[in-house]
Amino acid sequence: MPNNNILSEFSASDIAKFKKDFIQLIKVSAEIDRYYGEARHELDVFIPKFEKLAERFNKKYNGLKIKTERLIDTYKVKLLIKEMDVKEFFANSASRIPGLKSVGTTNFDQVDVGDAEKFSRFLDSIHDKVYISYIDAESGTSTVAAAFDRNEKRVEVIYNPVEITKENSAGFRIVAFYALKNVVDKKIEVYGDASTFGFSNLLNEIEKREWYDRFNPRFLE
Repeated sequence: MPNNNILSEFSASDIAKFKKDFIQLIKVSAEIDRYYGEARHELDVFIPKFEKLAERFNKKYNGLKIKTERLIDTYKVKLLIKEMDVKEFFANSASRIPGLKSVGTTNFDQVDVGDAEKFSRFLDSIHDKVYISYIDAESGTSTVAAAFDRNEKRVEVIYNPVEITKENSAGFRIVAFYALKNVVDKKIEVYGDASTFGFSNLLNEIEKREWYDRFNPRFLE
């Protein structure tokens, strides 16, 4: 039986430091995206500063790459992990999270993992995308989706900022696993620099629902 605690090999201190760096970075990126949609003039300062910070993050945690994209109305921050295909991603990390409930190749909840025959066929059918749902007594419910990025030759973890900043969520555990499994350059500062952006808004409940709607399964269509 595999160990379901994929972070057990790392020290509590290293996990806590990654959590501070990562969550602060995601919060800043969410605020920049908000400003981007409003075409705020502060972006001329914020975006170059954030992209330099992302470069430092990538050097510090080389198992997890942050890549930014400027789209028409969205400032997208992609999370890319060092896996060569989605099947390996599922086997090495996603399947090891407690509470695995259902999976799919085109949407969530297509195959219940309790159905051994269908689940076995699903494992054989994984190709470029995967949708995964979890339900756990301690962590509650969460979802993860992933797609192979052919340009980067890595697997992209699709996320919404609200869920992935919860340390018990499947998404957070997965990105922490890949970030920490390689050598971490602890000399590089991330959290302190990310805190200098000065954003105070942490998303109210209405805004959280808007984020959930926005980062719906349609993101992989």
